[in-house]
Amino acid sequence: GLGCDAVALAVVLRQPWAGVVLSGAASVTQLASNLHAAVVDLDADQLTRLATLVEDPRAYWEHRGQLPWH
Repeated sequence: GLGCDAVALAVVLRQPWAGVVLSGAASVTQLASNLHAAVVDLDADQLTRLATLVEDPRAYWEHRGQLPWH
């Protein structure tokens, strides 16, 4: 029932290298949604399924570099 932003932030917050996580929220509504990340409790199966969404960093940056707003 939570937004994908909260789930994504929850996954990042679980990483040992994540001392600080910036949400990128630009409005009060986005911030309120992002704050739900603190209560997301992902089990091992959910984390495994989310791991299949990982994009190769080179492909990500190549695609991002081609976006019109870049």
